[in-house]
Amino acid sequence: MRTRRLLLNAFSAGVLLGLGACGGGGGGSPQPVGPTIDIGPSNYTIVGSATAAGISGVSPTGLMAPLGVSSSGPGRLMALWLQPVSKRVARASAQRPSPLTAHGPFQSACAVAGTVTEWDYDNDESGTPSVGDVITLAYNNCQDTVGETSNGSFSMNLTQVSAAPVPSGSAQVTFNQMSYVTPRHSMTFNGSMKFDYTNPSSTLETYRTTALGSVTIAVSTHTGYADTVTLQDGFVEQATYDSSLGSTVSTASGLLQSEAAGGVVQVIPVAGTPMTQYDTDAYPRSGAVQADGMNSTLLITAASATNVRLDLDADGNGTFESGSTMTWDDLL
Repeated sequence: MRTRRLLLNAFSAGVLLGLGACGGGGGGSPQPVGPTIDIGPSNYTIVGSATAAGISGVSPTGLMAPLGVSSSGPGRLMALWLQPVSKRVARASAQRPSPLTAHGPFQSACAVAGTVTEWDYDNDESGTPSVGDVITLAYNNCQDTVGETSNGSFSMNLTQVSAAPVPSGSAQVTFNQMSYVTPRHSMTFNGSMKFDYTNPSSTLETYRTTALGSVTIAVSTHTGYADTVTLQDGFVEQATYDSSLGSTVSTASGLLQSEAAGGVVQVIPVAGTPMTQYDTDAYPRSGAVQADGMNSTLLITAASATNVRLDLDADGNGTFESGSTMTWDDLL
């Protein structure tokens, strides 16, 4: 099963089971400072890789760079954020004479090797998702698929849960050295993000993830690309999943810093061309995203579900003078 379906099924089974309306949380973002570097022939592929890594870092469905499809990947982490507390605490509550607010630690074996340890804080002892509930998961060499390993931890604090008029939920999630490693790719996440979900119809589900403060992603790939990508406060990705089509469309925007590229670029959506990925594909098959330097632009276009095109306007005159095509797997 693909990571996206794990996310959708887990969320739908959890948050949308007759929950009452509650207040939500969230914060504002500082005024952006803008790009600090220009994009040129010497760094445009680095900027392209950093942009893909940054988008993957806040992707609610693992859209840009799924890395793998095991349940321990970044997409699966999203799925766990809003699962019902009742499924995890029922085994503990049934053995105690009265409810307990804190439950755990619970340790479970991963499918292939390693373990996951979990702690649950049921704020109102309801056994269902509600504001103030906190879930923490710690991964120890967890493999749900051979060769795909997760380590580190994350905690989720529910900040809004509502059943009407549109089922929805929000959470603040904090990653602590949360890593996902395959033979060809590696990512390690640190920082906090806000996750928002709505279910406007029987076939549509919408997601929004927003960096709260700086979110860092240490990334390396089989091509020799290694970088620390920092998403600045307010970097955001929005996605809509259509189950009738089996597809996800997404846009991303905000400031992104790449150590390998030497500074900050601004990621902006390209009007009318959101990234589009189908459940049957590992990567987007259509759509584009743009990274702007101080006086330059890089256009990243999905040529197919296998290949991606990078086009460079190094002098900012509106004409792309150079570029290249590579595989998605080589970009990230």
